[in-house]
Amino acid sequence: GALAIEGVFDFPKATGTGSGIAAGVICYWDVADQQAKTDSETGANKKLGKCIRAASDSDTTVRIKLDQ
Repeated sequence: GALAIEGVFDFPKATGTGSGIAAGVICYWDVADQQAKTDSETGANKKLGKCIRAASDSDTTVRIKLDQ
């Protein structure tokens, strides 16, 4: 498989009230839920990078620029 360590990608995110993600917010990958979140859960979720386009509560994906 392919592995990317830089670039801009769409990641799945939760939907529903309060699940929107603002542009500029740091996002993390939650392995258990298989989605991007804004909470590191005390280091359990690994940092992905910064949200570069706001995602509303109803959006199923969020666009993130990967950080190393």
